[in-house]
Amino acid sequence: MPTTPLDPTEQAETCAEIGDVLAAGLPEGWAKATLRWSDLVSSGSMASLAVVDADGACLTAAGIPKGIDDLCRRLRAGMYHEDLGTWFTLAYTLVPDRYSVDYDYDGEPDAVSFTPEHYAQDLQYFPRAEEHVPNWLRRKLDGLPNVYGGVYLDVDAREGTSTPSLGEVAETLAAAGWDSRPDDRFRGELAFSTDWARLSTLSDPQLIRFAGQVEPQRWEELHTLLNGFGWNVGMSCYEPRGGDLVREFPPPRDTGR
Repeated sequence: MPTTPLDPTEQAETCAEIGDVLAAGLPEGWAKATLRWSDLVSSGSMASLAVVDADGACLTAAGIPKGIDDLCRRLRAGMYHEDLGTWFTLAYTLVPDRYSVDYDYDGEPDAVSFTPEHYAQDLQYFPRAEEHVPNWLRRKLDGLPNVYGGVYLDVDAREGTSTPSLGEVAETLAAAGWDSRPDDRFRGELAFSTDWARLSTLSDPQLIRFAGQVEPQRWEELHTLLNGFGWNVGMSCYEPRGGDLVREFPPPRDTGR
């Protein structure tokens, strides 16, 4: 949790510094600059800068000036409130000799690179009371996997084969009563589901990774089931919403890793 709150005077001083840094990098003839800046603690920031002249014509800026990220992060951390959390996006408008700032505590940032895992880590660092978690964020967090695992493949270098194949995994789980379908997010990958688990795969040459949501009381059952097929499976299980590691199930055989 942040430990360096900024009082109103310090907030104003930081905002003034942002204006100074912005102004120093603006093109000649500028009349108004608008900075939009979003950030999460474990992701890079996303920022845009729009600049116009006195007639409203767009001017080309050199980019986001160096130092803006540090100042905005200082401000974001310093404005944290125990129940409300802190803002996701800052909208900073600068005209000669004056600035204004709007802080968005509840809207979803326009940043496709921010993943549900990033949001979960941000909420752990900047906790909010449940009533102040917006619905869009709640949906992202509630959809996070609580199980991550892998089927370690038996590789025969001479034959150029690896077992089990993803197709064999699908056939075996289907025979055990699981539903199987292509995963819409990743070409060539599969999604599996049953009454108490939903899993998706992400494969590489030596490992079929999987992640999803599994009823916690059935974690051990899933591990036993998958290894019972003769596969070499390890799993890590977590608290909801990207929380702490709760339990690990190591693969029963050496993986060579």
